[in-house]
Amino acid sequence: MVETSLTSEPPFCDTFERISIDTFPIWALGKEISKEDGIDAMKKYMTSRFWFTYRRNFSPIGGTGPSTDQYWGCMLRCAQMLLGEVLLRRHIGRHFEWDIEKTSDVYEKILQMFFDEKDALYSIHQIAQMGVSEGKEVSEWFGPNTAAQVIKKLTIFDDWSNIAVHVALDNILVKQDALTMATTYPSEDAVKLIMENGLVQKHYTSTVPANGTEWRPLLLMIPLRLGLTSINSCYLSAIQEFFKLPQCVGIIGGKPNLAHYFVGIAGTKLFYLDPHHCRPKTSKFFVEKEQQQQSSGDSTPEKVEKIDDNGFHELEDLEPLPSQTSDVYTKMNDSTYHCQMMQWMEYDSIDPSLALALFCETREEFENLCDELQKTTLTASNPPMFEFLEKRPKYLPKFEPYTGVIMKIEMKEFDDIGAANSKIDEDFEVLDVSVEDVETGAEADDVAEDGDSEIVEP
Repeated sequence: MVETSLTSEPPFCDTFERISIDTFPIWALGKEISKEDGIDAMKKYMTSRFWFTYRRNFSPIGGTGPSTDQYWGCMLRCAQMLLGEVLLRRHIGRHFEWDIEKTSDVYEKILQMFFDEKDALYSIHQIAQMGVSEGKEVSEWFGPNTAAQVIKKLTIFDDWSNIAVHVALDNILVKQDALTMATTYPSEDAVKLIMENGLVQKHYTSTVPANGTEWRPLLLMIPLRLGLTSINSCYLSAIQEFFKLPQCVGIIGGKPNLAHYFVGIAGTKLFYLDPHHCRPKTSKFFVEKEQQQQSSGDSTPEKVEKIDDNGFHELEDLEPLPSQTSDVYTKMNDSTYHCQMMQWMEYDSIDPSLALALFCETREEFENLCDELQKTTLTASNPPMFEFLEKRPKYLPKFEPYTGVIMKIEMKEFDDIGAANSKIDEDFEVLDVSVEDVETGAEADDVAEDGDSEIVEP
């Protein structure tokens, strides 16, 4: 509260008790919450979603970069929240319900991927450094489109989830392009990430189908601009229909320079999770193996290393979760990753730059989504939020699915970290750069000179 009062960022003051909703039903990521369910059902649903916020005291990004993302990382955290929801659906199921007393191995594995550590795939470190490939220096503010592009590139390395990401640009969703992306596998010789510890992580280890037709779970990202300086009121009904879709995994957007992750709507009120709350990097604590206790018959109390969230001085590094066959295992205190507050804002307060997100686990879900978009979502507003086409028009260039860059990227320490920049990337254009462009372009020269990344020929 003290920190936020000294900045232009909103303090966390809206609690469950202060929320009064008289419009039902509430639609939250495809789930209907009726008046009979009550507001408590919505409170529980929002608490169950992953909540990633600013953190401080983590290892410097790139070795010499910032050790906190406060003031610049809000959209990066929103991207984490969206990805967290996708991974929960991918590995656990829709509408996950969080229990503070009980977690599963799969849940812990998902959460571990978002630790503020350089070797966690979806950490603030990896997202910020991947943003360099999109022309964003570390500590520079992301817009919705940049966040979508970075998500697309990072998921290439997630062989466990095997998610395909299609970013629909120019307000056009082409069904044929999305199908191509969902049935295309990363090439075996595509980019490998050379981590700072010298280990080479192969981004994809599964067998690629010979026919190239096997479905990969598809995340659709649709960056839009629904107005000039403020969101157009004509799109309200379309946004309401969007949150009814079973494939909906939310919206990343917010107010000017203040990113939020929107998860539901009731009338004109949009519910969101807010990353603008700075916490220390979470430490770990140990608990005795429950299975061992049960077999021995004793009730040894848990060994807990408490987390000091106020007077915070020194933290030990987080380590990957050991095998569950060990006598003692590491378990995250995940209470700070679930929000005990519920916030909403009026529709007309939202910035017009945003990105819709939809997740299709199967080909059947994708086909159903295409039908619903044409029947309800896109017909709910005039003009529609975006255009839906079965096939790619001839006037557009040929679609090339992103499968990773065929080169090696060595993450170096950042010698020159750019200052925080709150400029919104309002123009949504194709940001993919060919290898030839990277090798010869002036921007690539500037990046190499700054030491942000070094492109090493294979």
